[in-house]
Amino acid sequence: GSQDGKIKVWKLSTGKLLRKFDRAHNGGVTCMAFARDGSQVVSGSFDQLARVHGLKSGKTLKDLRGHSSYVNAVCYAEDGSKVLSASSDGTIRVWELRTQD
Repeated sequence: GSQDGKIKVWKLSTGKLLRKFDRAHNGGVTCMAFARDGSQVVSGSFDQLARVHGLKSGKTLKDLRGHSSYVNAVCYAEDGSKVLSASSDGTIRVWELRTQD
């Protein structure tokens, strides 16, 4: 993730760009985490949002709105059914995921 709100996913072994999200966020990307199955990535930003992105479709699958300050950290629950986000507003939120890519 970058300061301009873009996300790029690279294959490290080859250096090949696998997916680009040009408008992932309206502010700098502060954190990211991959789903265990590799189908999605969740990102947090200075725009106060966490967003779930589909790596196959290249689309934003879900906006997770509710923080009143920037998102510091994101992660998937072990079973992949939830996303947790932590914000500088002092809250941690648990989000149910029902989106499939």
